[in-house]
Amino acid sequence: MSLPWLRENWQQVVREQQQGKLAHAYCVPWQLDLGSAAFVEEWIKLLLCTQPQKRACGQCKSCLLHKAGNHPDFYAVGSNEGRAISVDQVRELLAKLQHTPNQAGAKVVWLQDAEKLSVTAANALLKTLEEPTRDTYFIVTPERIERLLPTLRSRMQLLRMNIPAVAEIEQWLAQKLGRVLSEAELRACQRYRQRPLALLEWAKSGDYPRDYVAELSTAVLTDAPLPSVSKTDFQEWLLATEQWLQELIRVQQGLADQDLLMPEQRPAQQQFLRNKNYNVTDLSSWLQLCYGIRQQTNEQSGLNGPLLLQELWMRWL
Repeated sequence: MSLPWLRENWQQVVREQQQGKLAHAYCVPWQLDLGSAAFVEEWIKLLLCTQPQKRACGQCKSCLLHKAGNHPDFYAVGSNEGRAISVDQVRELLAKLQHTPNQAGAKVVWLQDAEKLSVTAANALLKTLEEPTRDTYFIVTPERIERLLPTLRSRMQLLRMNIPAVAEIEQWLAQKLGRVLSEAELRACQRYRQRPLALLEWAKSGDYPRDYVAELSTAVLTDAPLPSVSKTDFQEWLLATEQWLQELIRVQQGLADQDLLMPEQRPAQQQFLRNKNYNVTDLSSWLQLCYGIRQQTNEQSGLNGPLLLQELWMRWL
């Protein structure tokens, strides 16, 4: 595993495979900027390989078939253009899984966009997750775990990608860039430690994105006018709201500066929490309301997302 912060995750799955203790289904949050795509691809190759060690051998027939993109025991199922994953897609998959493995090894299912499973599709999948066929492994990659049916989540082992420490990102980024990091880049390592791959691209180009979280936080903490939200930037402001609430929860829980996105704002955030008399339960309830807005606007056309978000801001600010 070339990404240093994911090596512990990788060692875990390799160890479980070597000891014959792999679960039949894993839920892996889909976080591209953290390296989940690279991790899942390496894991699929490892599971399909007939001569694995600490990684796929790359030389056996199974590895060569997967590399060519036509391995008969690998099944990828996902959403088509954002639409719900239908029960027919799941039933077609389950019918194929009843067959004997073509390569006399494992059958591997990669279920992408799992939060888009329709209710009937999810229910059709439940029995297989409870009683899978032998040597069948599911890797399920939702963007948002909380949008999976609880019955599905309970039948899978959660594997969260490790988030690197700030010092680890600084070392990795300096190595990738081949130079000493600037003060601005060091601050960015703290701010974007959950997005190291994106951070590398921004550092290369010098083109950093607009920091919606910092803008929202500064507006709230200084009693400045709240940002205006349009249809074009609604999703960015909603995500920023979720991330800021998560930051407040970390502050309220007393986490160290190295675990915060914006440690320089800790004193002002603590004062804000005292003034509002908010506790972790309050903040978590606001966060759940954000998730609700996201789900509503994804599932129902015609809703005024910007208005819903601004009304939510006014309720707790």
